[in-house]
Amino acid sequence: MSPRRDTAVMLDMPTRFESFESEAHKPVLREKLSSAEIEALLRPDLSDMEPEPAPEPVSVTPRDIPDLDRTASPVGARPDLPEDALRLAARLSLAFRQGCGLRAAATVTAASGGTFASALESYSGETGRAIACFAAPNGEIIAMLSLSAPLAAALIESACGGKPGPFVPRDLTPLDTALLEGLVRPLGAGISSSLSFARIETDADFAAALARPGAADVIDLDIRFDHLRMPARMILASDDLFDFVPPAAAARTNLASTPTPATPAPTPSGAAVTAVLTARIASLSVPLSRLTDLKAGSTLLLGVPADQPVELLSGGRNGPVAAEAQIGRKGAQMALRITKRGPALR
Repeated sequence: MSPRRDTAVMLDMPTRFESFESEAHKPVLREKLSSAEIEALLRPDLSDMEPEPAPEPVSVTPRDIPDLDRTASPVGARPDLPEDALRLAARLSLAFRQGCGLRAAATVTAASGGTFASALESYSGETGRAIACFAAPNGEIIAMLSLSAPLAAALIESACGGKPGPFVPRDLTPLDTALLEGLVRPLGAGISSSLSFARIETDADFAAALARPGAADVIDLDIRFDHLRMPARMILASDDLFDFVPPAAAARTNLASTPTPATPAPTPSGAAVTAVLTARIASLSVPLSRLTDLKAGSTLLLGVPADQPVELLSGGRNGPVAAEAQIGRKGAQMALRITKRGPALR
């Protein structure tokens, strides 16, 4: 190559060189946003809400160290307790678990006789006590479950999603009695098929005036709930509730003794079978003091991602997960789109 051509080639070469690192800072182009990102952008911005209050200090209650050298009482050391009282305590524990969803165990401490008025006389004027009244099929109040003030407060805290704390005596509000009513309503049918929930009373004297006159069986109970032991009292009319036969069952017994021609059993149709599904977005634990201060415009932070799937529970709020779904709307109504089957449907 001639010297002239060699000079021209040298002049055409670039004088600046780009490093490979500059390509790492180039923006990445995306075609469109996902549906979850669009839904998160369309939700209202709640960043102006007040900050979360500081958690209350946890108080530690000192407990006595158990004496391990003491000989335990043998099983059946209380032969003075009637068998019907023990059976009733077992049914009450099962009703707490199955009907109310509470891990509460009832044990009998004493059993005696008397009347509704004498059994409730010592609770006259007591603050915080709740008395659940149960009625017979004819509407008369024949059974009462007297919840001590600490036990009533613990049940109210559990209904709000919290745990029982230090007990402070206070008068029960209408909101407290409504929460208690939702918990103790299934207990009547769990104790006896002839009982149904009637009402919650906070005045012992007024509750005694509602009861049917006559003799009553008084059973003192020790309720173990969330590692705490709290007293309660069950008051029953002297009628034997365990041997009670409902009128419908008696009619079926009389018909069974009459010979009837054999007929094929009807086959239930698929349209008559239904299932109850509960949609659960999140579970939130709120102190009772903050729950009573809720008003229009108050905001609660759920603490879950914006695209968190909704769980469909089978059989109520404590049932197994049947499916997971995406929440949205169809027209003017809310809708759920199933995204995954749960263990209940497998």
